[in-house]
Amino acid sequence: MKYLWFILFGLTLMPSSLIFGQAPFSKALYLGGVESISSIREKDSTYLLSVLTAPPPSYTYVHKSASTNIDGNVLWQSSTTNNYLVSVGIETGNQGMVVNDSSLFFVGSIIEESGVYPDGFLLKQSLNGDSLWLKSFGSNYEDHLFGIDLLNDSTLIVHGDHGTFSSGEEKVWVMALDFEGNILWERFYAGDYGLIRSRDFEVLENGNVVIVYRECLSYQSCGSGVDKRLRLLCIDPEGNELWTSTIGEYYLSGAPTENVIELDNGQLLVSFFREIGQGVRRAPVLLWVSQEGEVLQQYDFEFVSLGNYITDLFQTETGNIIGVGDSNTYVGEDFYGGVGWVFSMTQEGVLNWERMYLDNTEGFHLGQLRCGLETEDGGLILGGYVEDTVALYSVAWLLKLDSAGCYHPNCEEGLQFVDVEEVAAPTSSVSAYRAYPNPVSSGEALQLEALVDTPQAARAQWLDAYGRHLAEHALDSLPLQNIPVGDWPPGVYFLRLMEESGRALQVLRVLVE
Repeated sequence: MKYLWFILFGLTLMPSSLIFGQAPFSKALYLGGVESISSIREKDSTYLLSVLTAPPPSYTYVHKSASTNIDGNVLWQSSTTNNYLVSVGIETGNQGMVVNDSSLFFVGSIIEESGVYPDGFLLKQSLNGDSLWLKSFGSNYEDHLFGIDLLNDSTLIVHGDHGTFSSGEEKVWVMALDFEGNILWERFYAGDYGLIRSRDFEVLENGNVVIVYRECLSYQSCGSGVDKRLRLLCIDPEGNELWTSTIGEYYLSGAPTENVIELDNGQLLVSFFREIGQGVRRAPVLLWVSQEGEVLQQYDFEFVSLGNYITDLFQTETGNIIGVGDSNTYVGEDFYGGVGWVFSMTQEGVLNWERMYLDNTEGFHLGQLRCGLETEDGGLILGGYVEDTVALYSVAWLLKLDSAGCYHPNCEEGLQFVDVEEVAAPTSSVSAYRAYPNPVSSGEALQLEALVDTPQAARAQWLDAYGRHLAEHALDSLPLQNIPVGDWPPGVYFLRLMEESGRALQVLRVLVE
């Protein structure tokens, strides 16, 4: 066990504002650097955040905590760095922080000096963001801590991956600690067959703990072509293994976003993905698992894309399950890329609703949600990031919705446009342009026709299927104009039409032959 007692941290106080009713909002927080909210808690009418950030000029990972009032206005933020790396261990699952009556606790990964492997860390702060101490734990090889929770009123429990003295071999790593960071017990599990990736865990009502992890049947690598499986491990409050069960098998790696929660009847709900065809498509699924680790039921979401996955699951006071994630979304022929995705489902597996969210102000063209919880007023507060996909710059995103998942009152299913400055929905959800011929030949010209009297687009950007910027063209106010198509290989491409301010108006899907 290793300790790091002296760390650099900065605490910035923000002016607080009067607290009124909680209306839906969309906030880009601008906490400094490339940012993403990975965990969120609510306490005493404030939201407490754990943020993955890499500020300029070095863009070295720094752990940042922050607090906002219930209207999303930042009250304080605190940075923890050692000039090497202090980072959130995993962005998904809302598992990187826990709160008790007087303190905040965070876990993640830390590199203490140049050229060494990372260790796991435990950071304790006051409720005002003052750093009290940081302790690191690990071996001579690579170690990470991903999640933390309260095992009971006086004990913390953490999980992660633990490197061993055999190169490539790893173990599921679990520790119980007191509130001063002293180890009460430490256990290692699995890893007998290959590489391990611990993903999420849940403290059950009976005191037991379940951990969902991936196991790769190889010690050397875990890429495509190597058999892999998803497993559940159940331990008692003293760390003794009760059972281990394989609940899924897969070929491609997919997004590392598995989650596990306990249902009212004691069953477990696990998010995963399925492969379609020859392993080239993945889509989210939910697995209902018995208290003994047997898969009882599976729910398959209809859409299939490389960009759809669940990042967090939680239960509301009414007993519904809320899922948070990302979705590559179309509205008709318009493609909006990665947007926030939220769904509500009964514990029996009946889908109540699902909605998508896009904040396309300030040049943001992509938004992804990483965590969420039900607020004291019955609404939903969600965290993640919004990104300018051209400048490749992401900003922490805090999104507040009502209990029905609506940003605008009485919303319908599908994509909702949200705005960090205005509550009114933009009118740009109606197509203002069409493009033809579609398909179009590589190296030819695409005709862009305005369908409105006063076209607003000033720029057209070409993106490939992965959102990478290929070319950009200035537009005029003519009702019909040519857009050159590059000498690109056949495939799906996207033409993004933007105002002079950088706000996206419309995205057209174009097939190049």
